[in-house]
Amino acid sequence: MNIAFCDDQNIVTNQLNKLIQEFDKEILTESTLLSFSTPSDLYTHMQTNSIDVVFMDLAFPDTSEDGIEWSKKIKKQFPRTIIIILTAYESRYKEGFVARAFRFMTKPIQKAELFDNLYACMEELQLTQTVSLPKYGTLHPVMVKDIFYLSALSGGSELWTRSHTFVSEKSLLQWEEQLPKTTFFRCHKKYLINLLHVKSFENHVLTLITGEKIPISRRRWKEFQIAYIRCDIQNNSIT
Repeated sequence: MNIAFCDDQNIVTNQLNKLIQEFDKEILTESTLLSFSTPSDLYTHMQTNSIDVVFMDLAFPDTSEDGIEWSKKIKKQFPRTIIIILTAYESRYKEGFVARAFRFMTKPIQKAELFDNLYACMEELQLTQTVSLPKYGTLHPVMVKDIFYLSALSGGSELWTRSHTFVSEKSLLQWEEQLPKTTFFRCHKKYLINLLHVKSFENHVLTLITGEKIPISRRRWKEFQIAYIRCDIQNNSIT
């Protein structure tokens, strides 16, 4: 991940730098880490460089450098950039929602909270990636999070979004291995569903937000419930 810290306090950026390097070592990856003392400097950098995640402070010595206002501006131009608000004041969380912040972190930085947020960022980045799917002889980019479910076909599979259906040569097993496991769940030998689009479930049947109903195999019923609750908690957490 390309990660930027936007905070004028060196003690904060140094701590973030150290902990994220520790996180990278734990999961065997390597992030690019950059520090900026003002949001305007960060915004200028982003005009020519891709940033995946921004840790944004709210208050800066120059009152024109307001973290909320700059977060709004960044999200407007770079909607896929994840912004995590850093603040010691929970009273400003409501403003963070307006700025479409992904999550919030209170100072001082806590290792467990940071690691949880980094895992969530990785998941979100996977969901906002696109896959190319054929339809009428043309490849169409589809965002992973927009896939509602996949169903098995002889020699391939079908992928369903809200308004389109795509046929793929990949098997359901191949898609299961490729898509984020914390969001996509194999509820039946013939179905792989996106937990984000599940509205309700009972009696071994789930209902999607579109109203479509999909069976859940009896042997996967309890595992499905655990996966759904875990996904729901993760995607509705603000800390």
